[in-house]
Amino acid sequence: MQKTTKQIFDEQGNLIIRPYRLMDLATIYDVSPRTIRRWIDAKAPEHGKKKKKYFTVDQVQGIVTALGIPQKIAVVIPMRQPLKQAV
Repeated sequence: MQKTTKQIFDEQGNLIIRPYRLMDLATIYDVSPRTIRRWIDAKAPEHGKKKKKYFTVDQVQGIVTALGIPQKIAVVIPMRQPLKQAV
């Protein structure tokens, strides 16, 4: 059985708005499903009721508007000196 990964961000790093499950939104915001549910209930309760298994595009757009746009940030720290090898 092959596991596929969904493309969440486009080439420019923008979030692709489409129907998502609660687990998908938790992955996007890098939190647990319980945490994302609490955030949605607190900040976007009008968008929190799913009709089926997925949130609709309008609901996802409302949730992202209320919670803010998730960003993936890469922190790179240049090393000035090479590391010493362990003896």
